[in-house]
Amino acid sequence: MGLNINIPAFLFSTISLLMSAYGSRFSKISKLIRDLSIELDNNNLEERIYLKNQILIFSKRVRYIKRLQLAAISSLFFSALSMFCLLFEKINFANITFIIALIFFLVSLLISLIEILYSIKALQINFKI
Repeated sequence: MGLNINIPAFLFSTISLLMSAYGSRFSKISKLIRDLSIELDNNNLEERIYLKNQILIFSKRVRYIKRLQLAAISSLFFSALSMFCLLFEKINFANITFIIALIFFLVSLLISLIEILYSIKALQINFKI
């Protein structure tokens, strides 16, 4: 069974949906960091320590989200390149670029898992208070 245009196109649409979700997560966490930074100045020492810990975790999450977005964009690029190669019947190159797209897609999912673990860690800090 050879690679046909539908397979990279399916990955293309999946990545587009993930990019939307990743962008939404990035925006929400960025807003939380800004809100917590403002709140930091208006609290006692114990609450400041808590807020700083939350901000540190949110900052790590933002870094991971940027990385997973980069991996997802790379996957999207190589998926589109694979479709382009198929249109010009460059089957070997299409197969290689599709494999690269899949690798970037898996990297994106793995980084997303790590970011979710940091999200859980942030919630655990909440439960300790």
